[in-house]
Amino acid sequence: MNKKPVSYLQTDKRWKDKPYRVPGESSTIGSAGCGPTAAAMLIETLTGKTFTPEDACKWSVDHGYKALKQGTYYAYFKPQFAAFGIPCDQLNWTNTYGKPDSENHAKAFDMLKQGYYLIALMGKGLWTSGGHFVVVWWEDGKVRINDPASTKEARLNGDLRTFKSQVKYYWWIDARAYNNGSNADNRKDDFDMDIKEAQTKMTSCDGTGNNPTEWAREATEFCIRKGIFAGDGKGNFGWQQPITREAVAQIIYNTLGQLGLTDKMPDED
Repeated sequence: MNKKPVSYLQTDKRWKDKPYRVPGESSTIGSAGCGPTAAAMLIETLTGKTFTPEDACKWSVDHGYKALKQGTYYAYFKPQFAAFGIPCDQLNWTNTYGKPDSENHAKAFDMLKQGYYLIALMGKGLWTSGGHFVVVWWEDGKVRINDPASTKEARLNGDLRTFKSQVKYYWWIDARAYNNGSNADNRKDDFDMDIKEAQTKMTSCDGTGNNPTEWAREATEFCIRKGIFAGDGKGNFGWQQPITREAVAQIIYNTLGQLGLTDKMPDED
């Protein structure tokens, strides 16, 4: 099952009355920001970095994706996710509204089961009286939704047939690494094993030169190759020299960077 994404509401009092508009209109995030709010949920989920509906709406306006006296252009999603290195694209170009048996629904839900997330544009019905973007994160007889404008049970855990009758278009967001486990876990296991092997070999440390002793050669070559030890930039690593706390900090930082974890640390206030 896909992991439930971060949930944001466009009607949150922190930003609902803030402008989401271009010249000639007076719309707000609360009235028209469902598309960027849907994107913000998934971007924050996948990057681990705070990215609010206000941030997403600003990006949309700054890059020309706010439609005059409407909502957000369909073309918004792909470049917005690309700005964070996340693959995204529109799944179907044929309107599926009123077509619950369209093969596009099967394609969409198959992608969910592979670990993708979806953004769906809903037509008139349970979710909207006009048009409304929602995040879809699972399908198991019900359709599991993060709705930018509602916390009602029927809209978050919707009837599948009703949903398929009212969705118009889908966008897919590649979250397979996040939902299915990433190579970072395997790299961490490999690193832990290398550490254990090195510890069993550490019986003595002789000399003060730049060349490692023979029993540590494989380990030192691994650390250089993986970028864990950077040296002084001139090829000097001081393998037998005393280590400082700042050097330990740099080693830890380099190691976490190789595991892809440095950008997942909690943000400081």
